[in-house]
Amino acid sequence: MTARPLRALRGPLLAGAAAALAVLVTACASGGSPGSGPTSGSSTPASPSPTPSTSPSVGPAPSDGAAAPAPGEHARGLPEGAEGTFDSPAGVAWSPTPGVLLVVTYGSSTCPRLAEAEAGWDDAHEAVVVGMVEPDPGPCTMDYAPTTSAVAVPPDADAGTPVTVRLGDLGEVEVSPRAKDATAGPVVWVPAGG
Repeated sequence: MTARPLRALRGPLLAGAAAALAVLVTACASGGSPGSGPTSGSSTPASPSPTPSTSPSVGPAPSDGAAAPAPGEHARGLPEGAEGTFDSPAGVAWSPTPGVLLVVTYGSSTCPRLAEAEAGWDDAHEAVVVGMVEPDPGPCTMDYAPTTSAVAVPPDADAGTPVTVRLGDLGEVEVSPRAKDATAGPVVWVPAGG
């Protein structure tokens, strides 16, 4: 064979090799052979496992006539009969249950900022301090919805007189006593900006 016929074949051979290489690269990147979908024998990339949530669980919004949540429970939505606002990050109301505050926070409905189950007096015994649990880092929905947390307070905090409640770094409010036993008080909203 002479050199001339080999040179004539070099162009088509190189083009064919380049096309075969492109097909192989595409097949490797997609996890299968070209033109085929996943089969029982093909390997498909595993989807990442969700990271377990470290924050407390949040139940569905309470229905009309539902019992007030117990301390440490959280529910999507507002307390029964409460009117919401978009001008405040949080609010507080007395629960119908003695010794329990309802703390409402606004934020992502899937990664809400929640109140801790128990509150205590500050060092001067002037304000009830409610600790806040930071929301999960995500992924979170980009909505702005209320979540209600039930918080137990010291027995002398629910004594029928106004009480100052400090909600972590969100701000503080003065909560008036219930109008009558076994009823919830109105939500007092933290002023915008704390």
